[in-house]
Amino acid sequence: MGRELVLWIVLLQAAATHAAHAVRPGPLRLSFPKGHFDEPPLMELVLLQGTHCLDGSRAGYYFRKAASSRGETRWVIYFEGGGLCYDPQSCQSRAKTNLGSSDSWGLNRTGGNSLAVDSARNPDFWDANHVFVPYCTGDLHTGTVTETSIATFGLYFAGHNNFVSVTQHLVSTHALDAATEVLLSGDSAGGMGVFYNVDWLASTLPKATVKGAPVGGWYFPGFADDQPEDPWAPPSLYPEWTTNKTGATRAVVGYLVALYHVYIHPNCADKEAVRFHCGSVNVMYKHIKSPLFVLQNMYDSNQIISELFMPGCSGDACSQEQLGFVRYFGRAVRKSTHQVIENAEKTDGLFLPSCYAHTEGINVEGKTTINGFNPTEMVGDWFFDRPNRSPLRVVDDCPEDLPCNPSCKSLVPEPTPGPETQCETELNTLCSRKAGCFACAMLNLPQLLAALCTVPEISSLCASPPQNQSTVV
Repeated sequence: MGRELVLWIVLLQAAATHAAHAVRPGPLRLSFPKGHFDEPPLMELVLLQGTHCLDGSRAGYYFRKAASSRGETRWVIYFEGGGLCYDPQSCQSRAKTNLGSSDSWGLNRTGGNSLAVDSARNPDFWDANHVFVPYCTGDLHTGTVTETSIATFGLYFAGHNNFVSVTQHLVSTHALDAATEVLLSGDSAGGMGVFYNVDWLASTLPKATVKGAPVGGWYFPGFADDQPEDPWAPPSLYPEWTTNKTGATRAVVGYLVALYHVYIHPNCADKEAVRFHCGSVNVMYKHIKSPLFVLQNMYDSNQIISELFMPGCSGDACSQEQLGFVRYFGRAVRKSTHQVIENAEKTDGLFLPSCYAHTEGINVEGKTTINGFNPTEMVGDWFFDRPNRSPLRVVDDCPEDLPCNPSCKSLVPEPTPGPETQCETELNTLCSRKAGCFACAMLNLPQLLAALCTVPEISSLCASPPQNQSTVV
């Protein structure tokens, strides 16, 4: 029987199961044909009163109890990534998706990266208590909006407040306050959420060692060549940079801090002359007290194209101007993240490969290497303070000042991929488009059905590699 036919049968069976559970009486578990898939333990959804996604539906978390006695007091909490919204159109559109509403969330989900239950893929954290915090607020997990208004487009930006509620619920129901070791991680927008929330979490769990591992969350670098008078400021937009202008990105940081009512790091707010500068990780970093391991691609494709608006290009099609902007951005990243190396108060980790990618390759399970060292072993060695460990910090050094790491996208940027379908966006969020994609798709079938996925589309997407896909959970 062909793989696609098997998938058809399982999807139809699971769709019927999903319909029977439409009232959500309890966790949905899908059964697979014997011999085709092994079902991993699932995380189960908990929705919390008093929390708000963009549209006002309840936020919450997915939880899986520790898989061994060794992991009973060890926790991994992971923030989902997924961009941001900033105006009525982008936010109201987002509020109709799983990134802005919990109405179509599945009752269960699997986990990957530091939430994987496979000890071969995730040797250090596979048996810990696992918490996945879905992203439904569009505010980088930082917002504190408690009431809607015209100023918030009639929506809630409550990412930080939701995390407070999640933490309190985990304390009351699963003894999170008895934890001895906690890793707070997340990718992209979730990585930014780590920077903003890790010290708050540490203050809430005084008995635990709390550490943060943000993946692709260094938004934005500073120390840009064209703004020496404002070392805090993000790199210029590409259209500005090509005309020797600056200023737009500085205004954007201030606008988002105001729109989201961002939870500003208290140390940063006390010590920085301009409060909204704390909305940039470049400024915030030096005020964070908790141990961090920063995982960041040097040439973040999301920042360069999606945030700074450089047109995509590839090979000989890249103009000298575009190559110059890629170099300009990479220099800012190296200067900004050098704070990690210079920090004399604590020994934070840094994995900074010369790759043109967003979060691809740099998470736990990531395949990018620098001098033979990979993120999985480096994060584990750092977290547990192992003797004879891998290096604490590794940074690529390229003579041409362009992406050069041979284990990842090491050439100049490729053309910007076309817009994803709603189904592809949801699949990329839920599953790794690698081995196991079909099994993962079936475990998360309710959410994929809600995203208007069809069997042929799922089959095609799982069979083809994504372009610059972030590593997801």
